Amino acid sequence: MNVLHINTTSRSGGAANAMHRLHDELRAQKHQSEIVAGKIDLSGEPHTHLMSEVVSPYQTNLDVIQSRVGSRIEDFMGLSPWTNRPTLNLPKTKLYEWADIIDLRNLHGGYFNLWALPGLSLRKTVVWRLPDLWALTGYCAYPYDCNKWKTGCHDCPLLKGEGRLLVEPKPPPRWDVTRFVWRAKKKIYKASKLHVVVTTDWMRKNVNQGILKDSLSVNVISNGVDLDIYRPIDKHEARERLGLPANETIFLWGAASLGNLRKGYSYTARAMKQIQNNGKIKPLLITMGNEKRMDEKYPLRKVKHFGFVKDPARQALMYSAADLFLCSTTADAQPQTVVESLACGTPVIAYDIGPMPELIQDGKTGFIAPDISVESLATTMDKALKNLAHLVEMGRYCRDEAESRYDLTKQTVKYIDLYEEILSGKNGRNN
Repeated sequence: MNVLHINTTSRSGGAANAMHRLHDELRAQKHQSEIVAGKIDLSGEPHTHLMSEVVSPYQTNLDVIQSRVGSRIEDFMGLSPWTNRPTLNLPKTKLYEWADIIDLRNLHGGYFNLWALPGLSLRKTVVWRLPDLWALTGYCAYPYDCNKWKTGCHDCPLLKGEGRLLVEPKPPPRWDVTRFVWRAKKKIYKASKLHVVVTTDWMRKNVNQGILKDSLSVNVISNGVDLDIYRPIDKHEARERLGLPANETIFLWGAASLGNLRKGYSYTARAMKQIQNNGKIKPLLITMGNEKRMDEKYPLRKVKHFGFVKDPARQALMYSAADLFLCSTTADAQPQTVVESLACGTPVIAYDIGPMPELIQDGKTGFIAPDISVESLATTMDKALKNLAHLVEMGRYCRDEAESRYDLTKQTVKYIDLYEEILSGKNGRNN
């Protein structure tokens, strides 16, 4: 089977990481897999192609001119059919002819023309794995409490005032053209033949309420994790290797950046400050992620920042060294950090948002804070601290859950089965 993946980046970001895990496992199982990316993060990477180079032999001078004009128009009007016009030539390329399956990931990021979807799906099977809700909205990847995307985006609350600090992708546009973009996306999808993949039942419910509800199928396949890398490591050993105290209670927080407002480090730091100042047990907080002087904004008595941790083996040490992982994200589809923490046998505390109750069994593999607030998080952390002995038993449940639901090899088999079902014509709605 020949699978062609398309994503904004080749390596950086959650969508790229999920794509690469599948890409590597497909090749390990003797399938053929190639990647086309808007940006290549590692030069000379095998089986990886730059989008602009793939389509350049087929583009015309008119394509180039229209793309430049279209980029300017998009600033004012939204989804211009002229922007990134050379990608409309993808069906003419050798890679397209080679592929049995076109596997789409992130399509925003200024490298892809969404109006290419009808042409891509005309002669090939197109599977679109949604990493967030961007495909359903007039702009944002995470609409939070806004439900306008279900009936028609307009007057976007995230494109005004403080919402502009929170909205993703960044930078936000100067004008609110969400009504036009939402209608354009609806028109594009109606002219396309798409199979959708999401990571959780919560995501599937959202897709079935939005403009992709008439897709050929909507399928749930969770992200996977390499259980040989992300595994429980003896806590004392992990702490010794990381230079952490052996007998302290340790909480871990992790994301690409502590400064990403959606990931909620501000909630974690303020809740941790309450616990450290007032609690009988004063846990140490350790973090993974670019901190950018976050200590100046949220000073803590006991904190150690490890910066951005890229190596999966070192990440596994971090998870194993911690007694609890704090996932204080305020909007998400399926945080990979939660899956990794469970695989390492570390219970998770998270807010009651989106897919979290689906990922975390409250009281068994972690704890759910009932509402998004510092007080709710601090109360939930205090609840966990009052029964530290129970965390050891919870850790075993976490690993069992990961082995049952998140094994990377099993997830790859599910993708291969899905591809084969689609190609054989056996795949229908909501499988």
